Amino acid sequence: MPSRRATARRVGLVLMGSVLAAFILPLLLPFPQSEEGLTLCYPVVGPVQRFNAGLSGPALARTRAHENAHAAQCRRDGAIWHFVRGAFPRKRLAAEAEAYCAEASYGVSNGGTARLEYARIQDELREMAWFRRVPSDALNNSLRLQCPLIAVAAAREEADQGVRQRPHIGARGRTVTPWVPQASLRR
Repeated sequence: MPSRRATARRVGLVLMGSVLAAFILPLLLPFPQSEEGLTLCYPVVGPVQRFNAGLSGPALARTRAHENAHAAQCRRDGAIWHFVRGAFPRKRLAAEAEAYCAEASYGVSNGGTARLEYARIQDELREMAWFRRVPSDALNNSLRLQCPLIAVAAAREEADQGVRQRPHIGARGRTVTPWVPQASLRR
């Protein structure tokens, strides 16, 4: 019969081997084609990022902005809290909303419209398996909290777009395009 010390040593070795395998395997396994990027958060080492080799140009830059937000979360929270945070849907939603906000900010800063970027990240969040059962109001509130400037700009652009596109029926029953004040050309 083995001694308790030998049994404890074997259990410790198996546990350490399992932890080591859990850390190394995601780095060695082929990258999933359905993913654009991945940020792994390790104790001591910190964030490790992987990107889909098929991405380039603006798509890669947008994905880097998203994954850099996750890397900043890893550095800010630490590996253990980052892992725990990801296990709870509400906390995970806040983390993903922050990362998608970084992605949308990148898009807007490179010529995109806030309205379209905001709608895109709303759709992206809604399509994630983690959040399919989360009400749309909760998703929208989380995004609004994480990126208030883009949310306000998107709402403003949406209102402007609605005013320009909505037909107005005049007094004689004719469709009249409403006048929308434009920015002054004077400097």
